[in-house]
Order: sequence, then C-alpha cells, then structure tokens
Amino acid sequence: MPEVRLKDFREGLGEEEWRRFYAAFRDPEIARLNGHRPLRIPFWLFRRIVQAELSRGDRVAFGVLDERGEWIGAVELYEIGGGKATLGIILSAKDRWGKGYGPAAVRKALEYAFRELGLERVELRTFRWNARARRAFEKAGFSLVGYAPAPGGEEDAVMAITRAAWEAGAHKMGA
Repeated sequence: MPEVRLKDFREGLGEEEWRRFYAAFRDPEIARLNGHRPLRIPFWLFRRIVQAELSRGDRVAFGVLDERGEWIGAVELYEIGGGKATLGIILSAKDRWGKGYGPAAVRKALEYAFRELGLERVELRTFRWNARARRAFEKAGFSLVGYAPAPGGEEDAVMAITRAAWEAGAHKMGA
C-alpha cells in the first residue's frame, strides 16, 4: 500500500498546489465523477471561495501528498457536527487511480476524524454506478448503508463507518 501524507489547508498551500487543486475541478472526467460540470470560474475566485468555505468552521480539508511530497489530490471532512461528518475526496493524479492512494488517503482522514475530532460516524455518497470508488471506500472500512436519489436522475450509494468499526480494525481489513 502506498504511503500518503495529508497536508492541512490551514498550513497554507503553495501556488502549484492551489493550481493542481483548481485543475481537478476543471477536468471533465473528474467533474463527472463528482456530479458536476467542469469549473469555469477564474482561479482567483476559486481560491477565494475555497478559503471562505474553510473559514466557516464546519469543515477541514487536506491536500493528499504522495511518497515524494507531490500533490495528488484532496480529501475533506465537511458538515462536521453532532458527532458526525461527511467525507469527500478528489484524487486528481489519474496515474495514481487504482493503485491504493485513495484508500490510503481516506484512512488518514478517518484517523483524523476519529482521533482528533472525536467523531462517532463518517458518511459519504458516491454514484451507485461508480464501482471503483465504492471498492476503494470499502477498502478504507466503509460499508454500504443504502441508496438515495442524486441530482440529474442519478442514484447515490450511501456509505458510512462508525468509530466502533474503525477501532475494531474495519479500515485494515480491506488493505
């Protein structure tokens, strides 16, 4: 399994990291996997919006860095409150897809969620048809909870992991 490091956005991102993050939202394939159209706003506005969202206090975001310290994506915990949060991830380095970087980043984010934030549950939604993403989340310990309508007539797979399952090692079983 690859080693990743999470870089807290509050530490500050370098210009190249910001540009790679922005490029992910402009990529048509990545946008489709996230249920959006490719971003068309200018870079300066994107950066300002992200910083404003992070200042609200109900989310934390991390850059995902590979073994060499290279930016390969981002993971965030948002809607934090009431002992739970929602997880989102964008692995923007397509050459790393299917190589274990996604589950490794999610495991690190879960460690932060349960150890640092003291959460009891982390949830996520991904398109039902996105079997690759669902397998990656299962490798990180998530279980399917059910299905729910998504925008555009799509259907989401709703997945979750509890602190108890994480402590029991669910995040290690799919390694």
